[in-house]
Amino acid sequence: MNWCAGYLRTGTSRRRLKTVYRCRTICRTEEFPHSRSYDKTSLLKTLHNKVYRGLAVHKGTAYPGEHDAIIDETLWDDVHDVIANNRSRRVAVAKEPSPALLRGLIFTETGVAMTPHHTKKGTRRYRYYVSMDAIKKRPKAEIRGPQRLPGGMVEDAVVGEIRRLLRTPEVAARVSRTLRKDRPDLGEAAISASLTQFDDMWKALIPAEQARVVRLLVARVTASDAGLAVDLRHEGLGAIAALMAPAKSELA
Repeated sequence: MNWCAGYLRTGTSRRRLKTVYRCRTICRTEEFPHSRSYDKTSLLKTLHNKVYRGLAVHKGTAYPGEHDAIIDETLWDDVHDVIANNRSRRVAVAKEPSPALLRGLIFTETGVAMTPHHTKKGTRRYRYYVSMDAIKKRPKAEIRGPQRLPGGMVEDAVVGEIRRLLRTPEVAARVSRTLRKDRPDLGEAAISASLTQFDDMWKALIPAEQARVVRLLVARVTASDAGLAVDLRHEGLGAIAALMAPAKSELA
């Protein structure tokens, strides 16, 4: 397709948006009060849509569809190579290569904040979340639960829990109620399907953008001897679901 080949020529989503997708920008009007611009996230979502490859996606798994592909495999692979290379470059120039995803969000079971810290050994950087109890060297009798957690491990665990929660019927039902006013056209089935696209969206983001998504979705993480408990922001869930859901025109 022209838009897919165009992305391959320009090499960046921002430049492609400025040149080709300017005409597809939707302005907020009285007639369409909840519309939004066709932004970078929308473009990347389109470029990851496997429907154009003749596939049907159900619960995160792609199956051969009953429709013909409109993008050939070579073009699809070339475009995704460019996306992967762009992401690598953006990661390299990010101000904070490994931002603390859980800064201000993670606490011990007694409600004490755990703050990001790091140590260096040679050229390697090791990240941790350390409780203020440990930092202030409070008496051990007053301390409960883990006091120091490996940064990468705990962040991966939290993202995995977000991924699991987004696939539960309870979350889909709650998000459906949240979006009922703005998107009455979306049923629970459509919302559930859109929430399963979280992985594709997550992979397309640089670390700084991932940190913003986590802050949008997570209200609090509690670390205890029993494990991690993740409390989600319901309003954030609605925003993410609306972002990944099909446009009204696609459902018509």
